[in-house]
Amino acid sequence: MTRKSVITALLIHLSFSSAVFSAERLSSPDGKLDISFSLNDKGAACYTVEYAGKEVLEPSELGILCEGQPFYSDFKLESASGVQEVSQQYQMLHGKQKNCTYKANRRLFTLANKEGKVLKLVFQVSNDSVAFRYILPEAEGSYAVVNKENTSFNFPSDTLSWLHPMAEAKTGWEKTQPSYEENYAAGRPVGEDSKYGQGWCMPGLFKTADDNWALVCETDVYSGYCAARLLKADDNGAYKIGFPQPEEHRGIEDSVYPRQELPLKTPWRVIIVGDELGDIVESTAVADLASPSRIEDTGFIKPGRAAWHWLRYADSSSNLEYANSFLDFAEKMGWEYMLIDCYWDNNIGREKMEEFARKAKSRGVKVILWYNSNGFWNDAPMTPKHKMHTSSARRREFAWLKEIGAAGVKIDFFGGDKQATMKLYQEILEDAADFEIMVNFHGATVPRGWHRTYPNMLTLESVKGMEYCTFNQENADAQPQHSCILPFTRNVVGPMDFTPVVFNPEIRSVQLKTTLGFELALSVVFESGIQHFGLVPEEYDLMPDYVVSYLREVPVSWDETNFIKGYPGRLAVIARKKGQSWYIGGINGEAEKKNISIDLSFIDNLEDKSIKIITDGKNRSFEYRQLFGKKMKSLNVKLKANGGFTAVLE
Repeated sequence: MTRKSVITALLIHLSFSSAVFSAERLSSPDGKLDISFSLNDKGAACYTVEYAGKEVLEPSELGILCEGQPFYSDFKLESASGVQEVSQQYQMLHGKQKNCTYKANRRLFTLANKEGKVLKLVFQVSNDSVAFRYILPEAEGSYAVVNKENTSFNFPSDTLSWLHPMAEAKTGWEKTQPSYEENYAAGRPVGEDSKYGQGWCMPGLFKTADDNWALVCETDVYSGYCAARLLKADDNGAYKIGFPQPEEHRGIEDSVYPRQELPLKTPWRVIIVGDELGDIVESTAVADLASPSRIEDTGFIKPGRAAWHWLRYADSSSNLEYANSFLDFAEKMGWEYMLIDCYWDNNIGREKMEEFARKAKSRGVKVILWYNSNGFWNDAPMTPKHKMHTSSARRREFAWLKEIGAAGVKIDFFGGDKQATMKLYQEILEDAADFEIMVNFHGATVPRGWHRTYPNMLTLESVKGMEYCTFNQENADAQPQHSCILPFTRNVVGPMDFTPVVFNPEIRSVQLKTTLGFELALSVVFESGIQHFGLVPEEYDLMPDYVVSYLREVPVSWDETNFIKGYPGRLAVIARKKGQSWYIGGINGEAEKKNISIDLSFIDNLEDKSIKIITDGKNRSFEYRQLFGKKMKSLNVKLKANGGFTAVLE
């Protein structure tokens, strides 16, 4: 710790030292992760977090303010449960891990405020996460409005952060913000405010001076609550839960403050913790704590790869000429889907789209169609409009999509995190499931456990993705570092539709800074239930056969994920398993050459496997080599500046 943080910690300790009761503790099953819960002399609730005996969070406040009822001071502890074991096993239809096991220890604290009203606080601690939520017990005929959360995350002042600024509502292109499409403030001291003054998006990544890592996020957000963000609480490293801005989504028509019939429960506040970055990258905590799948028949949910015209050719390419060309491309590549973007209703028309969708299905490719989310909450002119904003409109459209054999929808421009918007997301997913339609949300919030609860949500954008590299050179220049931050932040909490893999060095007059090897590696480094590749039909004959073969076979859903090495913004090397095959992808976020060594001891039966490696060659080309696992213990790879590689072990 720095001298400043030691003094700060001492002052905070003194302020909480006159506790009403001795601190109650709860540890993870392996004993490494530990929380302490207490009340101070003012009856305010607080908690601390330690990992392997080292401080991750200094005393941090807890509590909520409901209309007419403060639940953040003058508490009395009415009861504290003993330690209860929580255990569950479940399967994911897509994501970083197929078979998931969650084991945690749980305690329930029952608090009463000075008026005798009860607030329950649940803590669950697993080997890689601390989670807690508030519960207001049932009262007949009553409801509650939450005006504020007092929840804070108080990091030591010498902690570093990687944070995504929250945009100001109704700004950006056609008033479509916030949409989680900014670059990160990378490796910055905690306590700084975001450049827009609206706080920081979840998830937020933190590194303490003791080299522990923590990712703050939330999960099990549902239609009875809003999505949250982190607000700067002080200059020393404390952040508080913040609610949406009044102007978001439909504006003042919808309240900022969540309103719910009792019993009320908040989403889980989650801190993923470990002493290695692999503890963050590999964690399934967001899915572990989410509600189980609400979809009974999941047979229609098929992860896959998609061809997509818009990234290279923009709005005017939503016509039959491009559609047929990309259909041919998808069929050649063996990809399951093709996305037809905005204005298809005008440029192709519904009748011809019916014919095209049926033709595509007969050739083994299913169509995904784009929609504008809006009734009136954004000014984006793209059509189709007014098809997704009410249940009756949606269900008519979903019935038509099912009739013509379409597989899914891409719905864009939500621009908000209010309770009403959470309700809209979930009602869309429920209506879509009734008609066996898969969903991709764009211009949207980050996933908050819905990839488990509603597995027909295959992916979301909520990232400054490849499309931004087509807009200006500044975004393209930032892409290598930006891409090396995302595996440790945004993509940890759920699927991410970055739309990767662009081989042309120039895209809409913008020069890419990444190499071919870097772009190909994104197919493994980034996880998305549908992976929309940024390639075009003309590139089919230009790609080496081994690259074509790789792109025909690379999976998008994984049985297991293993973080190899890296550091946010500098390097990311990730291995993912499908069946008996391992895929390894690595990207270099810096403009300097690197030599890396990969320990292969995590791979079973290595001696029986072949290793196919694709790296960067000379003059923007690929280089291919094949090795055999016999007698190999490690794999050595040379990375070019802003370069990358892929390896397949099978």
